Amino acid sequence: MRNIEYILYAVFGVYVFKTIESFVILTSYSNFDNHIIPASFIPMGILIFVLHLFLLGLTLLAIKYRRDMVGAYVFDDMNQQIDSWE
Repeated sequence: MRNIEYILYAVFGVYVFKTIESFVILTSYSNFDNHIIPASFIPMGILIFVLHLFLLGLTLLAIKYRRDMVGAYVFDDMNQQIDSWE
């Protein structure tokens, strides 16, 4: 379970990068006036940006739920509760 949380931190970093990248692409739309850009570029770009924000929120929510349900990790007591004779 701890490894899943650590993977979620890495995935969250990727989501942050992709969200920033989507925002930069949307804001640099006016730099490409000489190119043929479809009319659906802005609505689809906004939808993708909102979905990236949604993924960021869901990732944070999953981390919070994990912490609420499982609790904090106690690294000092690892393997102290195991009785090898049972």
